[in-house]
Amino acid sequence: GSSADRRGRNETITPMKRSFERAQRRREEGHGYKHDLGQNFLYDEELLETLVQSTGVTKADSVLEIGPGSGMLTKHLCPHAQKVLAVEVDHDIIPFLKVNTAAFSNLEIVEGDIRKQDLLALCGPLGENFLVIANIPYNITTPIFEALWESGLPIRQISVMIQKEVAEKLMAAPSTASYGLMSVKCQYYCTPRLECIVPAEKFTPPPKVDSAFVHLTMNGSRSAEVQNERRLFSLLRAGFNLRRKTLSNALRSAVEPETLKAAMEQAGISPTARAEELSVEEWIRLANACS
Repeated sequence: GSSADRRGRNETITPMKRSFERAQRRREEGHGYKHDLGQNFLYDEELLETLVQSTGVTKADSVLEIGPGSGMLTKHLCPHAQKVLAVEVDHDIIPFLKVNTAAFSNLEIVEGDIRKQDLLALCGPLGENFLVIANIPYNITTPIFEALWESGLPIRQISVMIQKEVAEKLMAAPSTASYGLMSVKCQYYCTPRLECIVPAEKFTPPPKVDSAFVHLTMNGSRSAEVQNERRLFSLLRAGFNLRRKTLSNALRSAVEPETLKAAMEQAGISPTARAEELSVEEWIRLANACS
Protein backbone atom coordinates (compact mmCIF):
# COMPACT_ATOMS: atom_id res chain seq x y z
CA GLY A 1 0.00 0.00 0.00
CA SER A 2 0.95 3.68 -0.17
CA SER A 3 2.72 5.47 2.70
CA ALA A 4 -0.65 7.03 3.63
CA ASP A 5 -2.11 3.51 3.90
CA ARG A 6 0.74 2.43 6.12
CA ARG A 7 0.43 5.52 8.29
CA GLY A 8 -3.31 4.92 8.60
CA ARG A 9 -2.65 1.32 9.65
CA ASN A 10 -0.06 2.32 12.25
CA GLU A 11 -2.40 4.84 13.80
CA THR A 12 -5.05 2.21 14.46
CA ILE A 13 -3.18 0.11 17.06
CA THR A 14 -6.09 0.54 19.46
CA PRO A 15 -6.73 -1.49 22.63
CA MET A 16 -9.17 -3.46 20.48
CA LYS A 17 -6.43 -4.28 17.96
CA ARG A 18 -4.08 -5.34 20.75
CA SER A 19 -6.77 -7.50 22.32
CA PHE A 20 -7.38 -9.12 18.93
CA GLU A 21 -3.67 -9.86 18.54
CA ARG A 22 -3.60 -11.37 22.02
CA ALA A 23 -6.59 -13.50 21.11
CA GLN A 24 -4.83 -14.64 17.93
CA ARG A 25 -1.81 -15.68 20.01
CA ARG A 26 -4.07 -17.60 22.39
CA ARG A 27 -5.58 -19.39 19.42
CA GLU A 28 -2.14 -20.23 18.03
CA GLU A 29 -1.27 -21.66 21.45
CA GLY A 30 -4.17 -24.02 20.88
CA HIS A 31 -6.75 -22.25 23.00
CA GLY A 32 -9.96 -21.56 21.07
CA TYR A 33 -13.24 -20.08 22.23
CA LYS A 34 -16.12 -22.22 23.29
CA HIS A 35 -19.36 -20.74 22.10
CA ASP A 36 -21.39 -23.31 24.01
CA LEU A 37 -19.96 -21.79 27.20
CA GLY A 38 -20.91 -18.28 26.07
CA GLN A 39 -17.28 -17.20 26.26
CA ASN A 40 -16.55 -13.61 25.25
CA PHE A 41 -13.43 -12.10 26.77
CA LEU A 42 -12.77 -8.49 27.66
CA TYR A 43 -9.14 -7.38 27.34
CA ASP A 44 -9.43 -3.61 27.79
CA GLU A 45 -7.36 -3.13 30.98
CA GLU A 46 -8.42 0.47 31.53
CA LEU A 47 -12.10 -0.40 31.22
CA LEU A 48 -11.72 -3.43 33.52
CA GLU A 49 -10.08 -1.28 36.19
CA THR A 50 -12.82 1.37 35.89
CA LEU A 51 -15.53 -1.29 36.22
CA VAL A 52 -13.91 -2.82 39.31
CA GLN A 53 -13.60 0.61 40.94
CA SER A 54 -17.26 1.36 40.15
CA THR A 55 -18.32 -1.61 42.32
CA GLY A 56 -16.96 0.09 45.44
CA VAL A 57 -15.06 -3.08 46.45
CA THR A 58 -12.56 -2.50 49.29
CA LYS A 59 -9.95 -4.48 51.25
CA ALA A 60 -12.73 -5.27 53.75
CA ASP A 61 -14.76 -7.14 51.08
CA SER A 62 -14.87 -10.73 49.93
CA VAL A 63 -15.89 -11.34 46.30
CA LEU A 64 -17.47 -14.22 44.39
CA GLU A 65 -16.46 -14.10 40.72
CA ILE A 66 -18.44 -16.32 38.32
CA GLY A 67 -16.79 -17.38 35.06
CA PRO A 68 -13.37 -15.72 35.43
CA GLY A 69 -12.15 -17.20 32.12
CA SER A 70 -8.45 -16.41 31.68
CA GLY A 71 -8.52 -14.02 34.65
CA MET A 72 -8.67 -10.62 32.95
CA LEU A 73 -11.21 -9.25 35.46
CA THR A 74 -9.76 -11.35 38.33
CA LYS A 75 -6.38 -9.57 37.99
CA HIS A 76 -8.14 -6.25 38.66
CA LEU A 77 -10.32 -7.61 41.49
CA CYS A 78 -7.58 -9.20 43.62
CA PRO A 79 -5.67 -5.96 44.44
CA HIS A 80 -8.89 -4.29 45.65
CA ALA A 81 -10.54 -7.14 47.60
CA GLN A 82 -9.73 -9.02 50.78
CA LYS A 83 -10.53 -12.38 49.18
CA VAL A 84 -11.71 -13.51 45.72
CA LEU A 85 -13.40 -16.86 45.13
CA ALA A 86 -13.47 -17.56 41.36
CA VAL A 87 -15.69 -20.37 40.00
CA GLU A 88 -14.85 -21.52 36.46
CA VAL A 89 -16.57 -24.35 34.56
CA ASP A 90 -14.08 -24.62 31.67
CA HIS A 91 -11.34 -27.10 32.61
CA ASP A 92 -9.16 -26.07 29.62
CA ILE A 93 -8.91 -22.42 30.61
CA ILE A 94 -7.94 -22.96 34.25
CA PRO A 95 -4.17 -23.24 33.50
CA PHE A 96 -4.33 -19.78 31.83
CA LEU A 97 -6.29 -18.44 34.81
CA LYS A 98 -3.68 -19.80 37.25
CA VAL A 99 -0.73 -18.35 35.30
CA ASN A 100 -2.42 -14.94 34.90
CA THR A 101 -3.25 -14.70 38.61
CA ALA A 102 -0.18 -16.41 40.12
CA ALA A 103 0.85 -13.18 41.88
CA PHE A 104 -2.22 -13.13 44.14
CA SER A 105 -2.38 -15.03 47.43
CA ASN A 106 -5.96 -13.88 48.17
CA LEU A 107 -7.51 -15.84 45.26
CA GLU A 108 -9.17 -19.24 45.48
CA ILE A 109 -10.11 -20.98 42.20
CA VAL A 110 -12.89 -23.57 42.17
CA GLU A 111 -13.54 -25.65 39.05
CA GLY A 112 -17.24 -26.30 38.49
CA ASP A 113 -20.60 -25.09 37.19
CA ILE A 114 -21.96 -22.39 39.50
CA ARG A 115 -25.50 -23.69 38.87
CA LYS A 116 -24.57 -27.09 40.33
CA GLN A 117 -22.74 -25.87 43.44
CA ASP A 118 -24.08 -25.90 46.98
CA LEU A 119 -24.00 -22.10 47.16
CA LEU A 120 -24.33 -21.90 50.96
CA ALA A 121 -21.33 -24.20 51.46
CA LEU A 122 -19.32 -22.58 48.63
CA CYS A 123 -19.87 -19.00 49.83
CA GLY A 124 -19.75 -19.69 53.58
CA PRO A 125 -16.06 -18.63 53.84
CA LEU A 126 -16.90 -15.28 52.17
CA GLY A 127 -18.78 -14.19 55.31
CA GLU A 128 -21.49 -11.53 55.53
CA ASN A 129 -22.10 -8.78 52.97
CA PHE A 130 -19.92 -10.19 50.21
CA LEU A 131 -20.02 -8.95 46.62
CA VAL A 132 -20.65 -10.87 43.40
CA ILE A 133 -18.64 -9.33 40.54
CA ALA A 134 -18.58 -11.07 37.17
CA ASN A 135 -18.68 -11.03 33.41
CA ILE A 136 -21.29 -13.79 33.30
CA PRO A 137 -21.78 -16.12 30.31
CA TYR A 138 -24.80 -14.61 28.56
CA ASN A 139 -26.54 -17.92 27.88
CA ILE A 140 -26.98 -18.62 31.62
CA THR A 141 -27.70 -15.12 32.96
CA THR A 142 -31.26 -15.86 34.13
CA PRO A 143 -30.52 -19.09 36.05
CA ILE A 144 -27.51 -17.44 37.72
CA PHE A 145 -29.57 -14.44 38.82
CA GLU A 146 -32.36 -16.66 40.13
CA ALA A 147 -29.91 -18.90 42.00
CA LEU A 148 -28.26 -15.89 43.67
CA TRP A 149 -31.49 -14.02 44.43
CA GLU A 150 -33.24 -17.04 45.89
CA SER A 151 -30.22 -18.41 47.77
CA GLY A 152 -30.73 -16.39 50.94
CA LEU A 153 -26.97 -15.70 50.88
CA PRO A 154 -25.75 -12.55 52.65
CA ILE A 155 -24.86 -10.79 49.36
CA ARG A 156 -24.59 -7.00 49.55
CA GLN A 157 -24.35 -6.27 45.83
CA ILE A 158 -24.18 -8.05 42.48
CA SER A 159 -22.15 -6.16 39.83
CA VAL A 160 -22.20 -7.90 36.47
CA MET A 161 -21.65 -7.55 32.76
CA ILE A 162 -24.78 -8.74 30.96
CA GLN A 163 -26.50 -8.23 27.61
CA LYS A 164 -27.80 -4.68 27.22
CA GLU A 165 -31.29 -6.04 26.51
CA VAL A 166 -31.28 -7.99 29.80
CA ALA A 167 -30.13 -4.87 31.67
CA GLU A 168 -33.09 -3.00 30.18
CA LYS A 169 -35.43 -5.71 31.49
CA LEU A 170 -33.96 -5.56 34.98
CA MET A 171 -34.47 -1.81 35.20
CA ALA A 172 -37.76 -1.50 33.28
CA ALA A 173 -40.70 0.40 34.73
CA PRO A 174 -44.29 -0.95 34.71
CA SER A 175 -46.24 -0.54 31.43
CA THR A 176 -43.07 -0.38 29.29
CA ALA A 177 -42.10 -2.86 26.55
CA SER A 178 -39.19 -4.39 28.52
CA TYR A 179 -41.12 -4.87 31.78
CA GLY A 180 -41.85 -8.48 32.64
CA LEU A 181 -41.45 -11.21 35.22
CA MET A 182 -37.65 -10.71 35.29
CA SER A 183 -38.13 -6.98 36.04
CA VAL A 184 -40.44 -7.66 38.98
CA LYS A 185 -38.18 -10.39 40.39
CA CYS A 186 -35.10 -8.22 40.08
CA GLN A 187 -36.77 -5.19 41.66
CA TYR A 188 -38.20 -7.39 44.44
CA TYR A 189 -34.76 -8.65 45.45
CA CYS A 190 -32.57 -5.70 44.38
CA THR A 191 -32.29 -2.05 43.45
CA PRO A 192 -30.72 -2.09 39.94
CA ARG A 193 -28.48 0.67 38.59
CA LEU A 194 -26.78 0.95 35.20
CA GLU A 195 -23.06 1.77 35.35
CA CYS A 196 -22.32 1.87 31.60
CA ILE A 197 -22.99 0.37 28.17
CA VAL A 198 -20.06 -1.62 26.74
CA PRO A 199 -20.06 -1.97 22.92
CA ALA A 200 -19.71 -5.45 21.39
CA GLU A 201 -16.37 -4.63 19.74
CA LYS A 202 -14.71 -4.37 23.18
CA PHE A 203 -14.95 -8.17 23.46
CA THR A 204 -13.06 -11.03 21.79
CA PRO A 205 -14.81 -12.60 19.95
CA PRO A 206 -17.38 -9.77 19.70
CA PRO A 207 -20.86 -10.95 20.74
CA LYS A 208 -23.77 -10.06 18.45
CA VAL A 209 -25.13 -7.51 20.94
CA ASP A 210 -23.91 -4.66 23.12
CA SER A 211 -23.42 -5.29 26.82
CA ALA A 212 -24.11 -3.37 30.01
CA PHE A 213 -22.41 -3.32 33.40
CA VAL A 214 -25.00 -3.10 36.18
CA HIS A 215 -25.00 -2.94 39.98
CA LEU A 216 -27.81 -4.71 41.82
CA THR A 217 -27.92 -3.67 45.48
CA MET A 218 -29.71 -6.38 47.47
CA ASN A 219 -32.86 -5.36 49.39
CA GLY A 220 -32.33 -7.39 52.55
CA SER A 221 -35.57 -6.31 54.20
CA ARG A 222 -37.94 -6.76 51.25
CA SER A 223 -39.34 -10.17 52.21
CA ALA A 224 -40.48 -8.71 55.57
CA GLU A 225 -43.24 -6.87 53.64
CA VAL A 226 -44.55 -10.15 52.21
CA GLN A 227 -46.84 -12.46 54.19
CA ASN A 228 -46.38 -15.42 51.85
CA GLU A 229 -43.53 -15.36 49.33
CA ARG A 230 -44.65 -18.55 47.58
CA ARG A 231 -48.07 -17.01 47.01
CA LEU A 232 -46.46 -13.86 45.58
CA PHE A 233 -44.36 -15.86 43.08
CA SER A 234 -47.24 -18.13 42.05
CA LEU A 235 -49.34 -15.01 41.30
CA LEU A 236 -46.46 -13.44 39.34
CA ARG A 237 -45.96 -16.56 37.22
CA ALA A 238 -49.69 -16.88 36.50
CA GLY A 239 -50.01 -13.18 35.67
CA PHE A 240 -47.04 -13.01 33.30
CA ASN A 241 -47.80 -16.37 31.66
CA LEU A 242 -51.02 -14.77 30.38
CA ARG A 243 -49.79 -11.20 30.20
CA ARG A 244 -52.24 -10.18 27.47
CA LYS A 245 -55.20 -11.05 29.69
CA THR A 246 -56.54 -8.97 32.56
CA LEU A 247 -55.43 -10.15 35.99
CA SER A 248 -59.05 -11.08 36.78
CA ASN A 249 -58.71 -13.76 34.06
CA ALA A 250 -54.97 -14.52 34.21
CA LEU A 251 -54.94 -15.30 37.95
CA ARG A 252 -57.94 -17.65 37.93
CA SER A 253 -55.65 -20.68 38.03
CA ALA A 254 -53.95 -19.35 41.17
CA VAL A 255 -56.80 -17.80 43.19
CA GLU A 256 -60.55 -18.37 43.61
CA PRO A 257 -62.38 -15.68 41.57
CA GLU A 258 -64.26 -14.28 44.62
CA THR A 259 -61.10 -14.11 46.73
CA LEU A 260 -59.26 -12.46 43.83
CA LYS A 261 -61.98 -9.87 43.27
CA ALA A 262 -61.98 -8.91 46.97
CA ALA A 263 -58.16 -8.87 47.09
CA MET A 264 -57.90 -6.60 44.05
CA GLU A 265 -60.35 -4.19 45.62
CA GLN A 266 -58.50 -4.27 48.93
CA ALA A 267 -55.14 -3.68 47.19
CA GLY A 268 -56.59 -0.80 45.13
CA ILE A 269 -55.96 -2.53 41.79
CA SER A 270 -58.30 -2.01 38.84
CA PRO A 271 -60.22 -5.16 37.79
CA THR A 272 -59.04 -4.56 34.19
CA ALA A 273 -55.33 -4.23 35.09
CA ARG A 274 -52.79 -6.53 33.39
CA ALA A 275 -49.65 -8.07 34.89
CA GLU A 276 -47.26 -5.61 33.27
CA GLU A 277 -49.07 -2.59 34.72
CA LEU A 278 -48.34 -3.47 38.37
CA SER A 279 -45.28 -2.26 40.25
CA VAL A 280 -43.48 -4.56 42.69
CA GLU A 281 -45.25 -2.80 45.59
CA GLU A 282 -48.65 -3.42 43.97
CA TRP A 283 -47.83 -7.10 43.44
CA ILE A 284 -46.90 -7.38 47.11
CA ARG A 285 -50.14 -5.65 48.18
CA LEU A 286 -52.15 -7.99 45.97
CA ALA A 287 -50.38 -11.12 47.24
CA ASN A 288 -50.86 -10.03 50.86
CA ALA A 289 -54.55 -9.36 50.22
CA CYS A 290 -54.92 -12.87 48.75
CA SER A 291 -53.18 -14.56 51.70
